[in-house]
Amino acid sequence: MGNNLDDIVTVDIDISMPATDSSSFDNLLIVGLPPVSGPTRPLPDVGVYSNLLEVTDAGYVADGENADPVGVAARVAFSQSPRPAKLFIAAMQEGEAKMLESPIDTLNRALETDGWYVICPAGIGDDEFEQIAKWTEAQAKLFAYTFLSTDDPVSDVYYRSHGWCGLTLDNDLPDEVPESNLYLHVALTARCLSFPAGSETWHLKQLAAVSPSFLSGTLKKKLIDGHSNFFAQYAGRNVSVNGQVRAGEWIDIIRGRDWLKNEMQLRVFNLLLEHSKLPYLNEKIALVENEMIAALKMAQVRGLVAGDEYGADGKLIDGFTVTVPNAADMTATQRQSRLLEECVFSARLAGAIHAVKLRGTLKH
Repeated sequence: MGNNLDDIVTVDIDISMPATDSSSFDNLLIVGLPPVSGPTRPLPDVGVYSNLLEVTDAGYVADGENADPVGVAARVAFSQSPRPAKLFIAAMQEGEAKMLESPIDTLNRALETDGWYVICPAGIGDDEFEQIAKWTEAQAKLFAYTFLSTDDPVSDVYYRSHGWCGLTLDNDLPDEVPESNLYLHVALTARCLSFPAGSETWHLKQLAAVSPSFLSGTLKKKLIDGHSNFFAQYAGRNVSVNGQVRAGEWIDIIRGRDWLKNEMQLRVFNLLLEHSKLPYLNEKIALVENEMIAALKMAQVRGLVAGDEYGADGKLIDGFTVTVPNAADMTATQRQSRLLEECVFSARLAGAIHAVKLRGTLKH
């Protein structure tokens, strides 16, 4: 028997679901040739695989004389610890006259699939890397690649591309390098994307399934000064070295910036969804300010943005500041536009310690 309260008090409850975002900063996309022996079934534009068995079931060979570049790259990726939760693969497709499409055409198709962030070529010549770098610069993505020479094949300044020297010795010929070292960039990407965006550095990371370089000091300096990267042995440990994009910025800063932008956008968008209306009132503008602050505080937790600190003079230095406009100062034109402008933040990057200089004195 009902309680009959609907006759007196009517209650309607809506379940509010926040908007979710398909953007991801945690997954890599291998772009390369289709299986040499042909796939076991038609390949999707972008396949998503959770382990190496699923990749080989799709027709890729991951080991042996007949190994496919994409298969080997997938094996290297899944060899890292922790291994990727999922791996995206986009195979170049045949077009007219049985000719394979260009990597750029493959990437344009891959944009239709959400969830991947870093482009990793497999079996694509380094003469294509500059074009991929140009394409990537216009996207909210990163491009990683390995080169087997003493000179980085990507020569221009790019903020979204980073190259890794896969040589084991200065005078290596390409066919003398272990096959897995062609995918040094895949190993680094799989390893570093396992960290939350903004919480990592791509320097001094240990990797599986790839061999370290034993390069001369001259070549190491040349690579670092030229904003390239490599994998070498220090104190018996094999580690990545440097971690910069071609423009000289740190890879983790670019990834962290992309994540922070997306985080702030999503928070403010959800705020607009949750309210039937946000009038031009200071208390409502403060809600936008709160979402900006929440995103920046999360960036502090991850180590992307610096915390509040005291300087040598004892004065407090804010990790970030946020300013929003005063509703009373809004003009009629601004209110008519329904656009809230001049919501501004400034934040100090926390940076990361890559090397340490110690100095001391021994006394009798």
